[in-house]
Amino acid sequence: GQSFGAFMAPGIAVTLEGDANDYFGKGISGGRIVVFPPKTATFVAEDNIIVGNVSLYGATGGEVFCRGQAGERFAV
Repeated sequence: GQSFGAFMAPGIAVTLEGDANDYFGKGISGGRIVVFPPKTATFVAEDNIIVGNVSLYGATGGEVFCRGQAGERFAV
């Protein structure tokens, strides 16, 4: 959803099977976020957007793993 994983701190880990909207992971300063398409998806993940625009806006740390593409202004 909108701002999924925002302001994550060290020691927190979240996994999302699906997709995330704009501002995904904004302000992340630690922790781990993993996003991948549903197992039932019929599309090629690497050819499709899985996280929205302005993902990781203001991020300063942590780990993010996305199986797919990001929207515009990634990691500004």
